[in-house]
Parts: sequence; C-alpha cells; structure tokens
Amino acid sequence: MKWLYKFLAKVVDDGWCAQMGCSTCGSLEFRATLISNLNCYKNIPEISNLAEYREGNLISPIYYKLDLETKKKILEEISDELKGLTKAQVDHLGPPGYGILSSVFYEFSDQSDYLHSLIIGTAAGAHLKAMIDHNNSLR
Repeated sequence: MKWLYKFLAKVVDDGWCAQMGCSTCGSLEFRATLISNLNCYKNIPEISNLAEYREGNLISPIYYKLDLETKKKILEEISDELKGLTKAQVDHLGPPGYGILSSVFYEFSDQSDYLHSLIIGTAAGAHLKAMIDHNNSLR
C-alpha cells in the first residue's frame, strides 16, 4: 500500500481538521503535511525552505502559494498515489464532495482538469470527475 491512503486514514483516525475551506484553522496542518510527504518536497529547495511551524505543527508550505511548475510536479506525484487507490479505499475515504479525499482534491482545485487527466479511468478519477461535474452543474 502506498503512503497516501495510510496518511489519509491516519488523519481521519487522529481527528485532524481536513475540512475544505475551514475558516478556523484553514486545515493548515493537514495541507502542509500532505505536501511535505511528497518526494518532490524533499527535492525542491524552494518548497522545503518554506516550512513553518505553529505550536509544533507544520503549517507551511501550502500548495496555492507555489509556482505553476512546482504545482505540476506535485500533481504528477500525487496522481501516482491516487492511481494506486482501489475503489474500496476511495469509498472508505468518503463520497464525492465529502470526506478526506474530497479535501485532497479541493486543495488542488485550481488544476482539477489537469489532475483528472492524469488519473482518468481510476477509482480516484471517478471520484474527482463526480466533484467536477457537480461543481459545473452549479454554474
């Protein structure tokens, strides 16, 4: 099993805030830790140099503050993890629009079409497509 599913399950089990658009904490610990678990975090000094902590918890870097090239590297790496998720794992992480997997997709929403192109035909791709379709129906 790849690290992403284990990480997301632990976040849920440990009660971290991963709520999309949380107005209290911004889900900063979850969002920053997600990025810091990626190999590209360790290989791109611009990212790792942005590490910030509040009360011992990692709160930065945050995806939306990064340049487009770095974002694409993050999406390519996260897509490899998402491709490895089974339908049962995706279902366990919550239905589209709810749950921790939707929070992951929300984090990368500025590049959702690109991310979807990388994971199309997978269980995670179907989850993201349902979120995209729902969002488009509201416009």
